[in-house]
Amino acid sequence: MKKKIKARLNELTYRQYMALVYIVSKLDIEGEHAQKRGIKEVIGFDSDRMLQITLEALERKGFITFHGLDRNPLAEITEETEKNLSILSDRLLLSDEYVEYNDVKKQTLPITETKNHFKVTAPSFIDNDSLGYLNNSKRMVHRWSDFLEDYPPSLVWDKINEYGVTSANTVLDPFMGSGTTLVTAKLRNINAIGIDVNPVANFVTEVKTTWGVDLKKFKTEANAVISSLIEASPILDDVRMTTESLKNMDTMELHQWLKPRTQNDVAFTRERINEVEDERIKKLLLLALIVASRDASNVSFCPGTSFYPFRERPTFLDAFKNKCKEIYEDLLILAKINKNYGETTIFNADSRNLSTYIEPNSVDFILTSPPYPNDLEYTRQTRLELYLLGYVKNMKDVTEIKKSMVKGSTKLIYQDSSSAKYVEKFESVQEIVDALEKAFSDKKWGWDYPRMVKEYFGDIYIVLENVGEVLKEGGYALFVVGDQTYKKILIPVGEIMMELVQDLGFHSQRLETFRVRRSTLHSIPLKEEIVIFQK
Repeated sequence: MKKKIKARLNELTYRQYMALVYIVSKLDIEGEHAQKRGIKEVIGFDSDRMLQITLEALERKGFITFHGLDRNPLAEITEETEKNLSILSDRLLLSDEYVEYNDVKKQTLPITETKNHFKVTAPSFIDNDSLGYLNNSKRMVHRWSDFLEDYPPSLVWDKINEYGVTSANTVLDPFMGSGTTLVTAKLRNINAIGIDVNPVANFVTEVKTTWGVDLKKFKTEANAVISSLIEASPILDDVRMTTESLKNMDTMELHQWLKPRTQNDVAFTRERINEVEDERIKKLLLLALIVASRDASNVSFCPGTSFYPFRERPTFLDAFKNKCKEIYEDLLILAKINKNYGETTIFNADSRNLSTYIEPNSVDFILTSPPYPNDLEYTRQTRLELYLLGYVKNMKDVTEIKKSMVKGSTKLIYQDSSSAKYVEKFESVQEIVDALEKAFSDKKWGWDYPRMVKEYFGDIYIVLENVGEVLKEGGYALFVVGDQTYKKILIPVGEIMMELVQDLGFHSQRLETFRVRRSTLHSIPLKEEIVIFQK
């Protein structure tokens, strides 16, 4: 039985999908067959060879009949494709004329009365005994935004209890991510410091740990932004709109993330939020914007970055409304609790230099999870947010961020990467490197995995050296790490980190199994472990 067409469309590469939509749209909307130049523009290649490869693939998959690059028409859609014009045709994709935000705004009616778009009933009573449930099960505040492979808030809560961390102590997370450790510490009235080289992580955590907001004003502003988007929607159905941050993004990559109609919603909302004067409220709305953009996008993380143009996803409007409701509800609960919360300090910095930012012997407890050596390039997963928030304007800016990251991916290694020298004395690392070099010796790919392993553990060694400087005598550090395999060669990250920790003179080292991951590619169990040590 043939797969349903949406499932088959989700199996197309990004360029195959763009070519198909363009061919269908030209025929359905303009009554014309697509020409070579137009298809080349939407797939981002100017060569006949790439065009031919793309169209041949679409023919093999049953979407078109390809006649040849020298024929007119060069391709025609199949009968099955014709039956699905409604889901494939995209009029906005054919337009290359863009309007400005103010032009759209002029065409909308003035909003005289703002509708309440999200209703939240405040809990009648909350006490401190409810905090564990709110943090661990409800994931209050944590749910505003999370990153791939975050550990659960309950882990932080439980470890704070287990190690007797109190409001007299200071907690550090040198790989802060979406702020799971900092949010939980703040809720427990514990001061916490977070570091991350990715500015998106810093923005997310800053917003998630800023709770002193005028709730009435936030609700008013959020409802006003939503009302403006609803009012502009009929106009955004018919025109193309962009915003400065999206203009900087590569056109092909932007289309991979967002369909043209969703681009319009995101661009309009980004500009509308700029009109909000209260900076704290503006940042909360920007957080809702970037999360809603991701939720409404074509991209899925599993755990790599994949493109699924027909995956089930909410509209941007619905995703934005739901996120604003979540934020308001959680802030309302926090206001009801009426307790003291910890202070947070955040640095956008390289964790290999954390002792530059933190006083020596000032940290009591560390709970963190560094990147795994899984060849995932984490700026790829926040690429849309990096541009939307204005942290990058081009790929050169992205590269500068990547250079400061722990080398858990071959895509993060550059000519001047030089941390491998710190782990040359560890036989366990060299044995894995030798095995990988042998496994990939006859391949045209994977040749840089051995270097990645050396650079990765070298970077971790430098981080651990810095930890030794900032951690107090008797203080504990917990690193959540995960094993990895390449060509069925196991990289026991936890065991190797134990060697690094011992070499640096830490005490009370032990490994604790956190959970076990399973791969669809092999039967080797991949442990996630907590490397525990004391200064």
